[in-house]
Amino acid sequence: MKRTPFLSVLPVLLALLSACARPAAEPDPLPPVEAEELPSVQELAGAVLPVSGKGDALEVESLNREVDGERLAAYIEAVCGLTGERWEDAAVIRGTGASAFEIVVLRLEDGEAAEALEPVLADYLAAREGAFAGYAPAEADLASKGQVRREGRTLGVFICPDPETAAAAFTAACNGEALPAPVEPEPAEEAFTPPFELEDLLHRLLLEAACPEWRTVEKYWSVSEDGKSVYGYWAPDDGNGWTAGGVAELVLEDGRVTQLRTDMEYEVRVYLEDSEEEAQERAAALRRLAKDEEEKYRQRGDGIRTELLASAQAVSAGRYAALIVSDHTEDAVQLFPRIVNDPETGGYFRRYIDGLQPAKPADPDPDYPDRVRFVPPNEEDMSLYDTSAILAAWEKKDPSGLGGDNRAIYDAAEALLAEIMEEGMTGLEKEKAAYDWLVENVDYDWSHQDLLGETARRAFGPYGGLVDRSAVCLGYATSFQLLMDMSGVECITIVGAGNNSIMDHGWNMVRLNGEWYCTDVAWDANARELAGNHVWRYFNLTSGEMAKNHQWDYANTPEATAEDRGTPAAEQ
Repeated sequence: MKRTPFLSVLPVLLALLSACARPAAEPDPLPPVEAEELPSVQELAGAVLPVSGKGDALEVESLNREVDGERLAAYIEAVCGLTGERWEDAAVIRGTGASAFEIVVLRLEDGEAAEALEPVLADYLAAREGAFAGYAPAEADLASKGQVRREGRTLGVFICPDPETAAAAFTAACNGEALPAPVEPEPAEEAFTPPFELEDLLHRLLLEAACPEWRTVEKYWSVSEDGKSVYGYWAPDDGNGWTAGGVAELVLEDGRVTQLRTDMEYEVRVYLEDSEEEAQERAAALRRLAKDEEEKYRQRGDGIRTELLASAQAVSAGRYAALIVSDHTEDAVQLFPRIVNDPETGGYFRRYIDGLQPAKPADPDPDYPDRVRFVPPNEEDMSLYDTSAILAAWEKKDPSGLGGDNRAIYDAAEALLAEIMEEGMTGLEKEKAAYDWLVENVDYDWSHQDLLGETARRAFGPYGGLVDRSAVCLGYATSFQLLMDMSGVECITIVGAGNNSIMDHGWNMVRLNGEWYCTDVAWDANARELAGNHVWRYFNLTSGEMAKNHQWDYANTPEATAEDRGTPAAEQ
């Protein structure tokens, strides 16, 4: 509703009052009321787009009231719950599919209504971050940095690579000021920012795999006089005081720990190179070094060191390379690519010095204080597809009684198992084969992240995973569940939540040799699809590891306390 400023009608009131003192005459005409001059929402969205950082490769859809009235109304209601009569106009420019990119300009009837909507839009940014977290981390990060800006009764939402400049352009356009100039992207390769320090990687690799027993050993630190080395002393308590158990030298380059040398038999080295190719070359050089060292110690007659060096391995992942000399070498090699791609590696060294105490969640579960409280979002139909008829037919080796989707699922599963399973496989080998196939061959159905998209129910079950090869999380989980059931591997599907109970989510647990393990096919498939990352981050984790970004009914679900890390076929 437009309001007439008081000052604009004051002369009229004075004229009327003075008219009361003289004979009636023709009243003076009312002065014209100036209309509120505001740029249209389409103009504002158009002004923001060139400075938003949108690359040429990103495809976007534009929505406006004249051309896409119904879709625009549905979109605004999905974003902030406003029905058509509660907003005056809106314009939307959005990415589709696996993109969180979004520019929304919304005009309400007055500034009070716009102010009330600001926190709702801030909550929307958090919801979009949660919708992409796990599935598309880069898009989740984009949403986490999004901005909401209000100018009078006009609001802007900016989820884009440069939200600060986009918001500044919005403000300038609303006030008739000059717009910031578009920033042309530099053709040079984007600078690489290490996600963690090398000492973080070194200590996590050392303490979680190469030498886990050192985690609980007493330690203290001293720095060499030249500032280039840090010495760590470990002294186990034997009941008679402290005795030296080993000395490790952490070699520093540019203030960062790059190597660990020790008079104990274990050795771990990590390197950050300028490219993946150079990291692979470094790993090859480390393998040659280990072979040379093995021969040297063999000639010296040092049997323990020779044996360890004989099983030493060098590995690379991305721009990182490592040499591991340990009797836990295989565990360390399998862990290395995972921790290179895990945000939890950042700050590990500091947490190690402080005693490796995990941060307490903002909303801890009263019975599991290190885990986020599970509150079912209940925004999706997370009911499981009934595979009992398929399994009964599999048991009898007679699918003739199946029809429709069940028969299509059966045929697809039968053909797949014949392709990937071999006689005499262990349960772990069967699990790896099914997991690897699903990660490499099933794409995520990104209509699920689209506010205007309609996701077919088949994507939530094994038809999506095994027949259409396009699924959402529950489709991956139920496909994996069916393959495990048909292969004789004990498996359950967990229906829970992700990212602080923001979104419904489903994954699996398997039981091998009496031990339960947590596994999430969907989130590893997303890493492969979006980033070409074939590292398995969610294969056979403990419940504690899974709880870092998954929530579920902890008390009524088996607890996984062991890890059995796998290696994708692409990395073997």
